[in-house]
Amino acid sequence: MSRGQLVCQIENYIQWKLDLKNQLARYNAWLKNNKLDNQELEQRISRTTRLLNEDRIGLVFTGENSRGKTELVNALFFATYGQRLLPSEVGRTTMCPTELTFDPALEPAIRLLPIETRKSDQPIEYYQAVLSHWTTITLRSNNTEDLTKAFNEVSRTKQVSVEEAIALGFSPGALETNEAKPGTVFIPSWRYAVINFDHPLLRHGIRIFDMPSLDAYGNEPEVALNILNTAQAICFVVSADNGVGLGDLTLWRQHIRTFLDETDKSLIPVLNKIDLLWDELEGERFTNLTIDHRCRTVAKKLSLEAARILPVSAKHAILGKTKSNTRFLERSRIQSLEEEISNAISQHKESLLNQNVLRGTLDLMHNSRNSMVERHNELREQQQKISNDHNNQAIIDSFNQQTRQEHDLFHKRLLTLRSNRRMLARQSELLQAAAETKQFEQFLFKIKPDLANNWQPGASLAQGISEFFRMIYLDLSSLQMEVGMANKLAASLYRKHGNHDNNTNTEAFKPPQFDLNRFIRQLRALQSRAEGINLQLKDYITKDGLTVQRFFNALLLNTKKVLNALQKEVLYWDEDVLLPLTQHTLEQKQLIEQQMVQLKNLMIDTGQQWRAEKLGLFINDREKQLAVADTFMGSDLSPTGNTDFNGNMPF
Repeated sequence: MSRGQLVCQIENYIQWKLDLKNQLARYNAWLKNNKLDNQELEQRISRTTRLLNEDRIGLVFTGENSRGKTELVNALFFATYGQRLLPSEVGRTTMCPTELTFDPALEPAIRLLPIETRKSDQPIEYYQAVLSHWTTITLRSNNTEDLTKAFNEVSRTKQVSVEEAIALGFSPGALETNEAKPGTVFIPSWRYAVINFDHPLLRHGIRIFDMPSLDAYGNEPEVALNILNTAQAICFVVSADNGVGLGDLTLWRQHIRTFLDETDKSLIPVLNKIDLLWDELEGERFTNLTIDHRCRTVAKKLSLEAARILPVSAKHAILGKTKSNTRFLERSRIQSLEEEISNAISQHKESLLNQNVLRGTLDLMHNSRNSMVERHNELREQQQKISNDHNNQAIIDSFNQQTRQEHDLFHKRLLTLRSNRRMLARQSELLQAAAETKQFEQFLFKIKPDLANNWQPGASLAQGISEFFRMIYLDLSSLQMEVGMANKLAASLYRKHGNHDNNTNTEAFKPPQFDLNRFIRQLRALQSRAEGINLQLKDYITKDGLTVQRFFNALLLNTKKVLNALQKEVLYWDEDVLLPLTQHTLEQKQLIEQQMVQLKNLMIDTGQQWRAEKLGLFINDREKQLAVADTFMGSDLSPTGNTDFNGNMPF
């Protein structure tokens, strides 16, 4: 049974992170072993490791009802179980937003939040920490039938009066009526489902979200906001039998289309159920033309190029995988979707590598190894000269004098860097003061008491969202000026040290740049999603305004996550900005001190051959340390490379 290209790609990504964390641990041990560690560098490595540990890949499958979203999830991730794991048969599908994840601190279980919690103004994130509010179904068996039976719980509905449905935020016209009991309708039993499932992919940080329909975005705006904000890839699913209906188009325009403008996220439009277009009588050529025509029609309605639409048959993909039927698998075209999601994972990997804390730490690792290579090459030259000259005492004296001068140079530079640190500390204080969002906090204090009246869906809410973000951008405008000053200061310090350093390669060092625009892009994307939710929210409002309150709380929570991340980066700025130069200087000073000890020993010996051999022993020891450096560097740290470790050096 094929594991599939996507599963292999995710496993490669997981292994890449594990290898990278191992490299960081080896680098940290190497620094301590060579007495090159310091508190700032240790904190930097710790922050980098934490970034990798907390990294998650969110894959969202969204679209209107009966588009085959859950079947796609089954086909892509759970076909190895031999049958559908999640409910996706006709009449039985996911009725509430469903998250598949794995937290080893919790037992494998399905946690279901009752729909009645909508009567509270608390967002779902609040309930995540209060397990007593959830109905829990423990997953005690890996038996496929038992798992399928338990997973079917997410499709449960309940019968309530129309008045009760309205009180819970539902639009009665969008619900199924109970013909046997007039005045009642069917609603989902659950508000949200979390399936904590010990699956190899979920265990390593993959999170899968199944959003049931357009109604979920109106009924649970804070859920839509949270999920879309954390997603790395969004599969927007339409079906070959329905095409792009009004609901599909509304969902696309109000919530999904904005992802086209976000470079760190991938949007994948999928045309599912192409098996309905297969015509055995007309033949494969006619079928392919029909599918191509349907793709062009879908693309035109979504204002996309036809090549972006991926036609698939989730039904035949899962049949092909479970029955090892190559013909079904090929005709399902699932491989093209797996390739696109694989590309999204590679894109996320590249985005992770470009984050300052990780990129900077990898640069430090490269610089540490390069420092040792420079000194190793110098030692080789010294050994050659000592071996070739009978009167090598003068050569050793010259080497000794040159080494002492270099040691004095790096010692003075270290003192200069420490004085520069005090200058940076003042700029850091200005940055931290500018990062305080005082106007935004005053705005929140003003609107919170009467939020239901201030934020009525429609024009009032649109104005409220606009003002909400305008206050943030006003606060950040002063920070933008300080960031410009900080980056100029860092660049001038690096130029100064580059100009004063004629012996080593510090001019190749690039000053770390504070990227405020990265955070502004996140805020603008959040604003676009909030505006899209407002367009739909007016049809899903409870009389007491709880939906607006939950939406506001979720918007505030997501906004503060961005601002807190920004303020953390501001806090670490003065530590990070000089760390490459400081670490380089410390390493050079330490290596020179080791070299001075060896030269002193050579001056005691008088034999030419013995001096050359003794220096050779020192070079061999240095080469061992260089081999250790190669183990923490690995063969390739690029986003598309595979990390390979060679040799077993002691740590």
